[in-house]
Amino acid sequence: MEVKSALVSAHWLQAHCDDSDLIVFMSTMNDITTGAPEPAPEGYIPGARLFDFEHQVCDPNSSLPHTMPSPEKFEQEVRKLGVNNRSVIVVYDNQGLFTAPRVWWMFKCMGHEQVYILNGGYPAWQKEGGKSTSSLITSPPTGDFTSQFKGSLLIDYQGVSHALDITDSWVVDARAAGRFNGAAPEPRPHLRSGHMPNAVNLPFTHCIEQGRLLSPDSLRDKFTALGIKEGDQLIFSCGSGVTACVLALAAHEAGYKQLSVYDGSWSEWGANPALPVVC
Repeated sequence: MEVKSALVSAHWLQAHCDDSDLIVFMSTMNDITTGAPEPAPEGYIPGARLFDFEHQVCDPNSSLPHTMPSPEKFEQEVRKLGVNNRSVIVVYDNQGLFTAPRVWWMFKCMGHEQVYILNGGYPAWQKEGGKSTSSLITSPPTGDFTSQFKGSLLIDYQGVSHALDITDSWVVDARAAGRFNGAAPEPRPHLRSGHMPNAVNLPFTHCIEQGRLLSPDSLRDKFTALGIKEGDQLIFSCGSGVTACVLALAAHEAGYKQLSVYDGSWSEWGANPALPVVC
């Protein structure tokens, strides 16, 4: 299963940091329990811009956290960030590999293929001797990005409900085992504990080692151990649609093709008493 990797190394980024079409985004997410912003990092990759999927590039009318915006809203907001149709985008986060895959998947959903993730994030950049700066770029020139929405990469709760009973479709939950099994409470207090019937669990942390994604062979072993076969449809869920994208990245790197993310994830499913939950 040959695949073009969505990952770039810190060494690659250092070699290409002056490319005219390159845009580097830093991503972050508020604490899911307190809502507090992530602590400011020690520094930033030079030229980086903030991709704020919490407050800016999101659906302002949704009651769910950081919901994917409409193609029109996405286009409007990323143009403000200086994104062009020809841009080569590299996304990183400060934890190694946590929120950056969410931004990668958002761009994929909007039809932009030249988007990559810095494997290991800012810690890898520092370890490889990359230079840092004290601030982000805040006023880039307006871009010309045009959305070309790929609806098959996202799925709603009705699509998930249907897929749960199909033998070659899998709903793979990225939450920790305790939350999946109902043994640990949800950090968002209004949500039920447990998981969807017939869903399987692959905590996103099991796909990462020291802040970097595991090798394609190791990732394929993770999915094979669940019973997943090449050609199966994979739907990824988590707490709010962020770490589900880590699993989407892992499956992409392992060579799987039929991938989608349940954007509402447990924030929607766990709050709706009409949807079934098992522990």
